[in-house]
Amino acid sequence: MPAELSDVAIRRGSLEVKYDGVVRRLDLSDLVVLSSKRMGLTRTSTSYKDKPNYSGYYWAATTGRHHWFESLYEKLAITALDRDPLVTGIATQPFGIFWSSPKKTHFPDILVERADGSRAVIDVRPRERIREEDAATFARTSALCSVLEVDYRLFSDLSRVEELNLRFLGGYRYERWACPATIAAVLAAHVGEVRTLEDWLPALEGTAIPARGLLLAAIWHGAIDVDLSVRLEMDRDGVCMGRSW
Repeated sequence: MPAELSDVAIRRGSLEVKYDGVVRRLDLSDLVVLSSKRMGLTRTSTSYKDKPNYSGYYWAATTGRHHWFESLYEKLAITALDRDPLVTGIATQPFGIFWSSPKKTHFPDILVERADGSRAVIDVRPRERIREEDAATFARTSALCSVLEVDYRLFSDLSRVEELNLRFLGGYRYERWACPATIAAVLAAHVGEVRTLEDWLPALEGTAIPARGLLLAAIWHGAIDVDLSVRLEMDRDGVCMGRSW
């Protein structure tokens, strides 16, 4: 497969998207202007006996909306994106790509929009489950995104420790763990400071919200930066980023 797609290949392809509730066929180049807020699911899976994947809906703190996921691994991908402070918009199963030469179809898993105006198309598949045909499809999608100057990512290498940390911290994304104004002032005053998580607790006391819950919410939102590639323990270091959530 060529590393780059020609303009001809782009013009001869199309997008299928459910936009403002209506299924439409658009030019592939329209990918750069579509709004995630106006996009609906282009496909879902049905339930049946002994189905290998669990599908459902994930509530994202970033968007305040529910987003459908096709598998638990895809749910983890959405969870990781939900805590990314640069992400401002999320759409799952956002569109189908229809290439005419060769005749191929692909439905990427996620589209995200970022605060700087950029966007990314994301496919989700555990590394060990990527077949040769899948790899070719992902490479072709990456090449298309490169032509359109849209980022592309294959979410495939989440470790078991990162998975457990995300599952645990995800419970602290809800509005009941919102940052009080007094805590926001504390964090702003300690930007760049490094303490163990245990030592951060006293700084987060004094509100009606339990300090431990605020600490975990701060980690979820990236207000206190922690390495999630290792098991989350109270003796781990956390860096204050100086922002609230």
